[in-house]
Order: sequence, then structure tokens, then C-alpha cells
Amino acid sequence: MTGPPFAAYRGDMRWDALFGDLDAQWHAATQQDLEREVNELSRVESAQATLADALRGALGREISAVARNGVAHHGQLQRVEAQWVLLGDGARSVILPIHKLLRVQGLDGARVPASGRLRHTLAAALRVLARNRAVVLLELDSLQPTRVRGVLDQVGADFVVVMQLADGVGRGRDNMQGSVVLPQDGLLSIMSSAENEL
Repeated sequence: MTGPPFAAYRGDMRWDALFGDLDAQWHAATQQDLEREVNELSRVESAQATLADALRGALGREISAVARNGVAHHGQLQRVEAQWVLLGDGARSVILPIHKLLRVQGLDGARVPASGRLRHTLAAALRVLARNRAVVLLELDSLQPTRVRGVLDQVGADFVVVMQLADGVGRGRDNMQGSVVLPQDGLLSIMSSAENEL
């Protein structure tokens, strides 16, 4: 025996509504799962970001970077490598090893991972300066503020040999004050001398 056609139709509507509600619940659950997954991926990505990634996000901007000795360096962020950054301030340039920085101001939330291009180490940057016989002012990681001014004569795997120059004079033979060997890990900054740019 069959019931009235209207009752059957109303029952079909209830089933439709039931499955429609199930679809809506499934969609909401899927969206929540997707949001949780995106949030988790975002947390993982943030946890893997490096200071170099954060610095790359500020390329071309003016920043302030404080080295371990408390000296602040200000300038336009011109280059970021995995181990070092290059700041430009007018006619002066400075290379700062990233692991020697205490504080950086002027960054926003942008993170830019390293591209696939060849990454240049700090030693590679120092070799460029040595090849060009650039006069540099090196700040050393020491208890007392210590600077060495001169020309990089040799760059090893973890050290540099600097031919020291008297302050305020050029690189003529008469102005050379002997060479000194410095561990690369002891360098807080490598600044261009007033007579040349890095």
C-alpha cells in the first residue's frame, strides 16, 4: 500500500535537505582542513626562513644594522648573500657578515628565499677586494674597538692577510706598516676607505 503522493514528495525533500546538509558539512570540514594545512605549511615555512631571507625582502631599502660591537651601520641594502650583506651610504660601502649582526631595523614581513643562482661566500667577496687592491677598513670582533686599515694581500679559506697602511694616507710603499693575519671569523665589518668604493 502506498501513501499519498504528497507525503512521498515531502519525504524526498527531507532526504534532499539531509544530503544537502551533509554536502555543506563536508565542504566546511574540507575548508577547515585546508585552512589548517595552509596554516601549518605557513608555520613550517616561517620556521625555515633565515635572516638572509628577511634581508632579501628589504633589498633596495634603507636599513640600520648593528654589529656585535654595538656600531650601527646605515645605508641602502644593495646585496644579500647567505653569509653577508652589502650596504651603500653615498660614496662609502660596507660588507657585514650576517652572523655578526645583533640587530637590524628597517625590515618588513617580506621573506625572499635564495634563488638558484650561485651564492658568493664572504671569502669570495674578500677575494674580489684583494684582486682590486681596494683599501679597506676592517672592524674586528674584540673587547675594545679595534680597526685595521690596509689592502688585502691574501684571502685564505678562513683568514686574510692585510698589508696595513697608516691612517689617512694612500697605499704607496712608504706608507705600508707591515702585514697582519686575521681570522675571517673575527671580522665584524669590511668598510671602503674614503679613497675608493667597495
